[in-house]
Amino acid sequence: MEHARLNVTLRPGPGTLARLAATLSNHHVLDLAYTASSPASATAVVRVPRADAPRAQHKLRRLIDVIDVIDVLVDPASASTAGGPDLPISQDSATGAARP
Repeated sequence: MEHARLNVTLRPGPGTLARLAATLSNHHVLDLAYTASSPASATAVVRVPRADAPRAQHKLRRLIDVIDVIDVLVDPASASTAGGPDLPISQDSATGAARP
């Protein structure tokens, strides 16, 4: 199954994680990680099936705590490698070729 990884930047506060979980409750969430790195910023990484990604991204953007949502392209072949799943793929600006 192809999936999407959504990197979410949030303003942490009382109930932020609960609101995030409630917002995603109607979606098939495969993984959810939440990290509050400083009092002013938190990051959540949400993995959902590719088909659910646009709707989940739209709902996350409407959440009051959310600053930004980025859909990270995930290489499906990387999910079965020893390097681990969910490795983001970026493009080389000079050649346009995908690189890990």
